[in-house]
Amino acid sequence: MTTLNPVELAMMQSPVRAWSQRHLEMRLFRRLLRQAGRDLTGARLLDAGCGNGHGLQLIQETFQPRRLVGFDLMPAQIERAQQRGLAAEIRVGDITQIDEPDGSFDGVFVFGILHHVPAWRQALRELARVLVPGGVLLVEELHGRYIAIQDRVLRTSHPKQARFDWPQFREGLADAGFTVRADASLGFVRSFCATRA
Repeated sequence: MTTLNPVELAMMQSPVRAWSQRHLEMRLFRRLLRQAGRDLTGARLLDAGCGNGHGLQLIQETFQPRRLVGFDLMPAQIERAQQRGLAAEIRVGDITQIDEPDGSFDGVFVFGILHHVPAWRQALRELARVLVPGGVLLVEELHGRYIAIQDRVLRTSHPKQARFDWPQFREGLADAGFTVRADASLGFVRSFCATRA
């Protein structure tokens, strides 16, 4: 997995990103859960790639999980997340080698980080491994075409191996043992609610 360059890190720390996570992304995840007939209230939940912890905070507020875990590859982001004082286990970690036993979680959230992961298919297999059978994956991602434009215009830097289109991403989900139950698009961003076999 690659770390964020200064441009993208500033984007992820911005009030605009926090507003988007609260008012667009989490609302869309909740809608997809309803469409799929799933409820994660009081469940064991993971935020894979939790960044500064804003998503963790939203998960805690929304679902009151009995266990909440977040990890990120960047130690500075973990420090920011820990400063929020959440009732969560927060640590440095790698989405391609998750330090949790099989079947540890009922639900996993991924707020747009797989386009940073060259081995994103391996990451999906790891997410499936740490979910219980029937567990829910809520993931949002950016289309590879948009990532290429962003890299050119904003001088961000993403691995070319993770510039997937939607058919490739759906194939990766299926290969990892997921069934998509609901999905929705906001232009170049698509969110999925999938369950593990």
